[in-house]
Amino acid sequence: MIYILVPTFARINETKRFLLSLNKSINQDYLTIIVDDHPEKITLKNIKQSSSLKVISSEKELWWVGCMNLGIKVLLNDYHLNEEDIVVFANNDIEIDKISFNNLLSHIKENNNQIVHPRTFDQNGLEVSSGAKIYSYFPYITIHPKKFFEEKKLIDMGTARFLMMSGAVLKKVRNINNNLIQYGGDNDFTLNAKLSHKINTYILRDAKCLLDNTQTGIKNYNIKTIRELYRSFFSVKSPNNIKFRYRLFKKFYGRIAAFFITTSMTLNTIVKFMFSKLVT
Repeated sequence: MIYILVPTFARINETKRFLLSLNKSINQDYLTIIVDDHPEKITLKNIKQSSSLKVISSEKELWWVGCMNLGIKVLLNDYHLNEEDIVVFANNDIEIDKISFNNLLSHIKENNNQIVHPRTFDQNGLEVSSGAKIYSYFPYITIHPKKFFEEKKLIDMGTARFLMMSGAVLKKVRNINNNLIQYGGDNDFTLNAKLSHKINTYILRDAKCLLDNTQTGIKNYNIKTIRELYRSFFSVKSPNNIKFRYRLFKKFYGRIAAFFITTSMTLNTIVKFMFSKLVT
């Protein structure tokens, strides 16, 4: 059985496009579990449930990490997940095609002790990051594989736009750090898989997903002013958030290392912003 966990917060049209792409791409039994944490239960009210689609509505706003952990809890407790089953963490702002889905699936069936993710292309056809390999912690330097020739690229931290694994992997890693809220949860899951369970994450060359990032959080590419940059360091809606960056790395490396890694990441963000302003 294939299980797909998707957190939603409104964005009904995006969710419908995502579900349509799944329907076109998967030719075997699957169940999509949507976790809707919107106060007005928008997804629950507007998406029709079926044998292949279940909508779970939370009593309060959970953000991304809370939604995913609730979905994982339901999957493990209510659906008797088997090690041979397939689990996907997905976002509703992407679309996946049949060839890409089957490529991801075949890699997991060949080796169920790994996590795989497709390459990601935005609405303009530009390839964006699907994850990162940590080259150095201090100074903090990462490599984001794109346009590579190898069949797959090893990464340390993957995005959860369409993160596929076996039931065996999910049973080992289980959940995401509850001290995170919105960003960093996918990085936590894949880094935890590697460091605690020796499970590697890969980006596959011949699998692609299409991303609509017109509605997104406070990312570096859409920050226009120094004030916006400063606010991003404290906003729960930004991956630049200093507190949650620190919490991500503290779990694995302790307080001192997390402090220096977070400091280096923050300085990198500032330098990149200043450089982008100089060349534009």
